[in-house]
This record gives sequence, structure tokens and C-alpha cells, in this order.
Amino acid sequence: MGVIIRGGTVVAPEGALAADVRVVDGVISAVGEDLPAEGSDEVVDAAGCYVLPGGVDPHCHVMADLPAASRAAALGGTTTLLSFTSPGEDEPPAPGVRAARRLVEEGGSMVDVGLHAACYRPDELTGADVEEVARLGADAIKVFLAYPELGIMASGGGLLRAMTHAARVGLPVQVHGEDGEIIEALVERAAAAGRRDLPVFAEVRPAVTEELAVDRVLAIADLTGARCYLPHLSTEGAVEAVRRRRAGGTGPAAVTAEVCVHHALLDDGEYQVPAGEGFLVAPPLRPRRHVEAVARALADGTIDAVGSDHSQHPTPVDGRIASSASASYGIPGIGARLPLFLSWGQARGIPVERMAHLLATGPARAFGYGTKGALAPGMDGDIVVWDPAARWTITADAFPDGTGRAPYAGRPVTGRIRFVCGRGRVLVRDGEPVDARPEGRLAPRGPLR
Repeated sequence: MGVIIRGGTVVAPEGALAADVRVVDGVISAVGEDLPAEGSDEVVDAAGCYVLPGGVDPHCHVMADLPAASRAAALGGTTTLLSFTSPGEDEPPAPGVRAARRLVEEGGSMVDVGLHAACYRPDELTGADVEEVARLGADAIKVFLAYPELGIMASGGGLLRAMTHAARVGLPVQVHGEDGEIIEALVERAAAAGRRDLPVFAEVRPAVTEELAVDRVLAIADLTGARCYLPHLSTEGAVEAVRRRRAGGTGPAAVTAEVCVHHALLDDGEYQVPAGEGFLVAPPLRPRRHVEAVARALADGTIDAVGSDHSQHPTPVDGRIASSASASYGIPGIGARLPLFLSWGQARGIPVERMAHLLATGPARAFGYGTKGALAPGMDGDIVVWDPAARWTITADAFPDGTGRAPYAGRPVTGRIRFVCGRGRVLVRDGEPVDARPEGRLAPRGPLR
């Protein structure tokens, strides 16, 4: 059955325009005025609403429960998940990619999925490892400059070798940018002082640890010529480093950058109350001046993508500084990402075209998903109808994702999702989830732009 969406303001590549959108056989067949409907079409009234490309979440960890996470994503208007894989503790990246592929191919997802190959032994990574994950369809490889306590921290030499291998096959390298050596020293100092209060989690990961790491990543990317993706930037210095690239190109490497919703909306004041334990994340929430710097970078084009950093299962806080036995970091937000960011951006006067780029087009381009992230003929029929005037409050069960956590509950939102389809399959109708089969598939990766 086809779908035709009438009477809305379509956010297309050429800008926002009054038009209809028609989807046939899962693909957008036309965007224009007064498109004729066939007898088998479902006709959606989008009067007073924006018609947006389906969301592309560039940063999520969902393989622990892909069915639940993908249902929450669909309800929140995200139609493509770019998820990190989960190799075993002593495994190279490829087995994790194979396991994730099987989950999707066996019908485990409501929406389409692309895969970032996580690397937990970066100093042992070989060129053959990188070539294999590229052949398996991974869109990037992820290494970490932090977490020595987990045994996954890359040395400078390890990062250089990983970027060298990735550059040879044209695979972007994502780098968790925090200086793990400095963080480890600060953890040891805090533990010696007996610090186990909630704010200490952020205090041992100060802004300088991110800014030093980002400068290091950019320098090594220039040495190797690797494409570099900087996830979850959260500080003034980090976004300024990217802005210098945008302004004049201080190095030859191709660099794209991401901010996560929580770093745009929230500051470290959340850690002053016990409920702030639900917002532990790495990098942590920052003081307000950093939050405002991130907001400026989102508005002015410095940042390319907005992610959720959704964690289906959180990681226990280092026991030396944990504020409680249950303290863990990593927050859910895969369903709330698009509604929260659209509401935030609308309040700040950010053009809807810019928000659509950050939530869909930019992430798709960063990783080579050429049929995702835009409303144009030939693109996948991934579409969201968003009513910008509706006002509501997020509830604990608004985006059920199986985590049992809802850190954004109680937060007021302006703008509500009315309709969602993924490759023409209706997933949300009249704001309610549709009892659809999980027919998400592996998103095909194409050339990077």
C-alpha cells in the first residue's frame, strides 16, 4: 500500500515548502503540490504540521535489547538506528559486527539499522580486522581514549595505527574523546580523599580532559588522513576546535562532529540532587557556559549531527568513587531524542531546516547512508509528521524501551509526533504506535560525501 501525506510543510533539501509527499513500494516517488492518490493509498492529513525526514540516530547502544529499543525509537520518530556493536571482552571487532547483523536479519528491529564496529582492543587492531568489518558492512570503527579500568583505552600509537588502517579502506574512525590517563589520576585522588558523592563523577572528568583528547584526535587524523567523527562533544573548547576547522581548515583530515541531546538540554546542576544519578553519562553534564557554547555550535553549523547516546544497559560507576552500590552511567533517550531536540530548537528559534539536518540528514551523510535523511524522490520513505504547536509532558511510559528508566519524565515538550513511517511502513498513526511487524533491515552503506 502506498502512503500520501497532504497539506503539510515539507522540509525538503531545497528548504521548507508547502507540498505533498507520496511513497510507493517503500520509496518516495514524488514531492509536489496536489499529488494524485491511488485507490490503495493511505492519505495522511498533515495540515498545520511539518513533514520531516525520519530521524537517524548516529549514536546508540541497543544490541542488548534491539526489539525494545527499536520500538521506542519508532515511537519517537527515529527510523534509522546507527548502533555500536558489542564484541566479547577479548574479541576483535568482526565477531561483534556479525552478531549484530544476525539480530537485525532475524527480524529483531522495528526500524532500519546501521552498524558502528566497536573496538575493545585498539592497540591490537590490525589492517585485516578493519578490512573485515568494512566487508561486513560496518560504517565506522570506534575506539576509546578513556576507560583504562575497563581495559579498552587506546594508546596514542594504537589510535594512529587504527586511523592508518581505516584510512586505507575509507572507513571513518569514531573516537571517544576523554583523556583516560588524567581521569584515572583524578579518580585515584578522589578515592584517596574518600569522595563518593554524586558530583565527583563529573569532577574527575573535567572539560580539559575532553579538550586535550579532541586536539590529540585531530592531530593524529591529520597525520594519517583518516576521516574522523567526534561523538558527544560537550565543552566550549571542543566545539571551538571543530569551529576552527569549519572556518579555515587547520588540517587536511575530514572531520564531522556530534552533540548528544542531554549535553544541549542539561547542565551539571542535575548532580546536586539524588535524582541526578539518572543523568550520569560520559562525558558528564557540564557547567552552563559549556552548555551555551554547545547550543551556539548546534545553531551555527559547527555540529553535523545530534545523537541520543542511548544505553540499553548502563555501565557500573568505578567502585572507587561510586555514590551508591547501584550507581551506573549511560542514559536512555532513543525515543525522546527527536521530540526533545525539536522542542528545544523551536524555543531557541533554530530554523526547522537546521534541526532536520542535525536529526537526520547530517548523520546519514556522515556515514554514507545515501537513501536516508532527506525527503526527495528516490529516497527511502522514512517520514515524520510533527505538530509544532502541541504541548505535553513526557511520562515515564512515553517511550517504553525496556530499560526501566525514564530520566526525562516530567519534562514539558512543545511539539508532538503525529505520524511515522519507515520505508513506507506505518509505525505511528495519530500519535499512537501501530502494531506492526519488526521489518527493519540493515541499511545499505554507500559512498561517503
